[in-house]
Amino acid sequence: MGAFKQFTTKEVTITPFTADKGFTFSAGEITGSDVGINIFQGKNVEYTSSANLSTGYVNTSSFNSIYNSVKQLYYTNYISSSTGDLGVTASVLPGVTRQDDYYYGPIEAPLYENYLQSSLEQQRYWPTGSNEDITVLTIPTKLFGEKIMPNTFEYTYTGSSNPNGLFLTDDGEGNIISGSEVVGQIFYPHGIVVLTTQSVTDIATDVGVVSSFNSQTFNFSSSYTIYENQFKCTILENEFGYSLNPTLLTSSVEGALNTSYYPYTTGSFFTPYLTQVGLYNEANQLVAVGKLSFPVPISQYTDTTILVNFDI
Repeated sequence: MGAFKQFTTKEVTITPFTADKGFTFSAGEITGSDVGINIFQGKNVEYTSSANLSTGYVNTSSFNSIYNSVKQLYYTNYISSSTGDLGVTASVLPGVTRQDDYYYGPIEAPLYENYLQSSLEQQRYWPTGSNEDITVLTIPTKLFGEKIMPNTFEYTYTGSSNPNGLFLTDDGEGNIISGSEVVGQIFYPHGIVVLTTQSVTDIATDVGVVSSFNSQTFNFSSSYTIYENQFKCTILENEFGYSLNPTLLTSSVEGALNTSYYPYTTGSFFTPYLTQVGLYNEANQLVAVGKLSFPVPISQYTDTTILVNFDI
């Protein structure tokens, strides 16, 4: 036996809010099963070359694959110019119909999005020389959620190639800064940091030494949108005036379904109590249950409203 009531749009409120959380990982924590930060080395070598070695700690890839994947995704418009290749498009001379339009001039434009992090002009350097390296730091989605919050990424390294210490930060516009030098980019929605200048590209190689691997610290804040749902369950004074408690039914009749209530439950003085609220989808499937801390009598004279709140 069930009792249902359809919600109206004014009775349902969904409010998004962004939750941020800071993380700090160092040494062996970095590649732990509950963290999974990875460090890759990319190298401009042929795929079939004996120099195309394996790279990575949590999962692995090859030097060539890392180099060309990062180039394709993030730097294809920055090969010939550090400020990005200018888009040059053809001009059109309108005709009588669209089929008669005449285009003149070169048709050239950037073919790739390259995931710009800012509306400001961003400078990106990409090493194109043979055997040149890059370092890629990847943070898994389970940690950064929807994105790494700008101005929160910090990476500290004091390995053998940087005995005086290396401190990298992001500038909030998608650039990785070492001192006053731009040494790479961070792609906030992907959790990926790419280091492209020769002063820092040897990190991936250097951390292969255990003592150097333990000389790293990652700091960043994640961002995740949580949706707060509120359902306003209103019982009018003339609704739900009977109870669903099966103990109020008279003794069962053998071979038949009993639907008879004891006489005292059918009088106007009888007031049922509300103990829980169930939320159903359009297929009448129960998807959530809200239990009250104590039974609440349903008023026969005024409306009764229960607010159900939950976050997803």
